Amino acid sequence: MKKIIVGDDGSEFARKALEKAIEFAKKEDMEVVVVYAIEEFCPIGVTELDCNVVKEIQIKEAKSIISSALKMLKDAGVRGRDVIEMGRPSDVIIEAAKKENAEMIVVASHGKHGIKKMVLGSVTARVVEYSTVPVLVMK
Repeated sequence: MKKIIVGDDGSEFARKALEKAIEFAKKEDMEVVVVYAIEEFCPIGVTELDCNVVKEIQIKEAKSIISSALKMLKDAGVRGRDVIEMGRPSDVIIEAAKKENAEMIVVASHGKHGIKKMVLGSVTARVVEYSTVPVLVMK
């Protein structure tokens, strides 16, 4: 089965990428795999207990974002599932595309930390540079 990988960070830009992936999936009878990467974050000087709390919050946020994305897929009548992994977002997206034998990746030009002055967000730039499958970048 043909698959599309969509990177999702919960941003408005990511929603547009998901909408475009849904459009492609409907036309080509494809499955959409929504990928969310949880970056490990623990500032220096913070206790391990506090770091675990931060991680739990990140996981809860990831599940909420993915749940919303899966609902969009279901409402559109598109097959889909999720991948939530710890790691650098660009690496997680690229690795998911490899594991899933995806036909393409759809990502937003900028994520929730988007800086409009930059041509592309850093995650998107890395995905475009290192992906072995076509990448569609949505604005």
